Order: sequence, then C-alpha cells, then structure tokens
Amino acid sequence: MADLMTTLWNCWNNRNNYIFRGQEEEAQQIWERASNLNKEFRICNMLKEPLLSNNIVEKKWKKPLKGFIKINFDAAVGENRIGYGTIIRDEEGFVLGGGGGFKEFRLSVEEAECMGFEESINVARRLKLKEHVLFETDHVGLVNKLNNLDNDPLL
Repeated sequence: MADLMTTLWNCWNNRNNYIFRGQEEEAQQIWERASNLNKEFRICNMLKEPLLSNNIVEKKWKKPLKGFIKINFDAAVGENRIGYGTIIRDEEGFVLGGGGGFKEFRLSVEEAECMGFEESINVARRLKLKEHVLFETDHVGLVNKLNNLDNDPLL
C-alpha cells in the first residue's frame, strides 16, 4: 500500500508540475523517486521511532442529516494559476452535480478557497438548491471567518 500511495503521490506532483510549471518527467523517473522515498522511509522507521502511528484512523466523507444536501469545495494554488472544484451530494451520498476549472490568477490560498466557495454557490444555484444546504471545506481559516470566530489560529 505504501508503494502505491507514494507512486500516486509522485504522479500527482508530476501532474501539478506539468500544469503549473510546464515541466514533466518520464514515468521511469517518477517510479524511481517513489521507490527511493519508500526505501528511505522504511530505513528511517527502523532507525527511529515510527513517523506514522499504528493507530488507524479512518477519515471519510460523512453523509449530511436527512433532508440536507452537502456541497464540498476545494481549491489549489499554483504560481500564476488556481484550480477549484466542487461536488454536491444528497443524504445518501448520491452525486447531484459538481464542477471545477482553472483560472489564470495569482491569488493567496484563502482567496482561491473563496473563489472555490463562490463557484460552489453558482453550481448550487444552477441546480436550484435553495434550502437545507451545507457547505464543507478543509480551509480552517475560511471556516472560522464564515463562522465569525475571533480566535482564528491562522491569523
């Protein structure tokens, strides 16, 4: 599993380097880097206290309450480009819609997340969703600002 995850991670990084920097590596280079990282990780875990806990924590998408729709959104920031995406699901996890795209801007992470939020609102409008809608993001600073929390740890 570690080999698969490291290979996928390196593929994802290669994709981002191609999209945001115009640089692409050969598959062999990606595989060799993933293989070397796995070897170094195993050696490190043998010599020192393990970096990863043996306690398995399963984190997965949770269904909204009955009668609610959940809209998840996220954004990624590159040097002069941002990417954003949203997915809308009902209480059973059925996908009702979604979208995403790229824009040629230089924005902060928080600004990009706000753009992702705005785009998710636009998708909800197109689907005529008006009530019982929950928005979810992984950006704690944006969540705290939207909830008017004074003690934002990221400020």
